[in-house]
Amino acid sequence: AADYQSKKILENGSRPRDHAMSEHRVLPEKARDLKNILVRIAEEAQQSPTFPSGLGKKCRPFSWYVENVHPELKIYQVEENDEGSDSNKLNMSNGKTLPSKPLDDQRMAIISRASPVNIAYVDASGGHTEHPHMGATDENGNFGYVHDETALVKTPPAFVFKDDMDHTELCKKGDPNWKMLTEKVYVDLTNHEAAEKRAEHGLAKKKRAKIFCLVYTIEKFHDRVPAIRETWGKKCDGFMVASTKTDKALGTVNIPHEGPEEYNNIWQKVRSMWSYVYDNYYEKYDYFHIGGDDLYLIVENLRLYLESEEIQLASNGGHYLPDGTEESQTPLFLGRRFAEGGDRDRMFISGGSGYTMNKAALKTLVVDGFPNCFPHLKTFSEDVMVATCFRKMDILPYDTKDDAGGERYMPFQPGHHLTYFPPKNPKDDWYSNYSVDVKWGKDHCAAKSVAFHYIKEDLMRRMHAILYHYC
Repeated sequence: AADYQSKKILENGSRPRDHAMSEHRVLPEKARDLKNILVRIAEEAQQSPTFPSGLGKKCRPFSWYVENVHPELKIYQVEENDEGSDSNKLNMSNGKTLPSKPLDDQRMAIISRASPVNIAYVDASGGHTEHPHMGATDENGNFGYVHDETALVKTPPAFVFKDDMDHTELCKKGDPNWKMLTEKVYVDLTNHEAAEKRAEHGLAKKKRAKIFCLVYTIEKFHDRVPAIRETWGKKCDGFMVASTKTDKALGTVNIPHEGPEEYNNIWQKVRSMWSYVYDNYYEKYDYFHIGGDDLYLIVENLRLYLESEEIQLASNGGHYLPDGTEESQTPLFLGRRFAEGGDRDRMFISGGSGYTMNKAALKTLVVDGFPNCFPHLKTFSEDVMVATCFRKMDILPYDTKDDAGGERYMPFQPGHHLTYFPPKNPKDDWYSNYSVDVKWGKDHCAAKSVAFHYIKEDLMRRMHAILYHYC
């Protein structure tokens, strides 16, 4: 693979770009995004004491440049909408910042059920003497091991094609997966890179959201881990693979749990995993995402979504935007909502594409939920169990669709969502019966989707090659 990569560098004069803008974004949308970014940067720059005065008299408008210097250049007029025109006009009320757009009634009803949670860390380990807080073992089987969750981001492996055949196979065109990933879904690198620059130069009002990514597997499937590490895993701020064997080179950690290690006991495995994460990493991160070893996460899109005004507003109770001094938070339980058996009073989040929690939700689950909610039950349906425990505490799955009604968290491969349409009677198929107010076909997926499920190694590498323009 290294020889092949060197060959391509010599041929092309540069490495494949890991960050490139999608070719399929509509020009007005790109212009609007860039305009909003520049406006935000300018407004923040104007607050600096070193910002020069009188620039309006010193600088010529872009229209003058077009007219006098480059008359053949076209100016595309972007029509303003609510998102574009209001996103930077935040109002103040009683010293608090109002959102440019309020939460809709449905989302407001969801977060209004939950009580605010003080996010200060509380020791729930009980001395690490009993499950689910017994902790992890090192490579020699000794308890007390704490994994370095930053190891992967510090020394990330490169994504490379193995040879010409690998390149050809990963970059083949025309199938449903390729179509969904080139005609609809993209990585929003425009806003991601702008946010990175603003943070780097101290122009952002807040630091970027820190995300801890948690994957579960068993030793038998450790061969699936390298593809995760080479693609999306290294983009998380913290990364860990909970397994049955600790291997520092792979980032896998043995976290023992109550009962046998088997599919029908995943609930106990997840209880111990989340307890370990809370005990060791809670104070370092803002959000926590979990999924299996066949998950593909688009981390840039997830981070931007978590940093969005909508999610910031929801985490602060839905009325005002947070200012960073808050000591409490509204628990957020984010992912692909399913109605169990079609019953919308029994919503849960599909474990396939994983679910994301803020600090308040993780603390509530571990400190208040686990000790009292089916602590010794043996079952495979951990996603239903987590939702059931949250429901007992009035924390409901949040609707994570985008403004166009597209889902962000996908329980299947991209191509499946492109080609799937429900039967005439939606109740005849479990997927359409469980789905909640969704669209079908290409419109099913959000353009800035966050996660996909059933992504084994080859497809994982292929998705990465397509989404990040290695092909």
